[in-house]
Amino acid sequence: MSLFLLLSSHHSLTTHPPSVRYQIITEIARRLELISMPSGYNTNAGALVFFGETPTLGPSDPEQALALVVRGDLVGYQGANVVTTLPIEVQALAKIDTGPTVIVEQIIDDIKRAIESDHSLGGLLLPRGLIRGITVPLEREPGSQFVGASVGYNMMFAEKWGGG
Repeated sequence: MSLFLLLSSHHSLTTHPPSVRYQIITEIARRLELISMPSGYNTNAGALVFFGETPTLGPSDPEQALALVVRGDLVGYQGANVVTTLPIEVQALAKIDTGPTVIVEQIIDDIKRAIESDHSLGGLLLPRGLIRGITVPLEREPGSQFVGASVGYNMMFAEKWGGG
């Protein structure tokens, strides 16, 4: 089951609307799962998206995988609404055969294109609430068959008191 469907189905078990934070996480997962070559991206990294864990790839797994890592949020202004910044990191892992730097840069580009296609995430974020953080290509360790990267984001949003 895809991460997006898993997150979406989990919410259907509750009786109250999902929090803005939950909706943001679900939307990021949906966008990451769209990353595929038939959809016009450079890679098929969206074929396997992990949530809250570092990806590892076995022999029967796809050549690339992504992980959505949600960090602790930062509360800013508190008035009628609570303005929050939610740090999110997208980590990538790829098996290599040739040109490890090329695949890392392609995956970084795919992540940025998928996340940044709409700066408000469909109205979930405040104006200019999508802030790109640091991008880190991870070099191949000697003898390793894997390369990786991470792209950080800060998502600024407002929510009502009580998480609504």
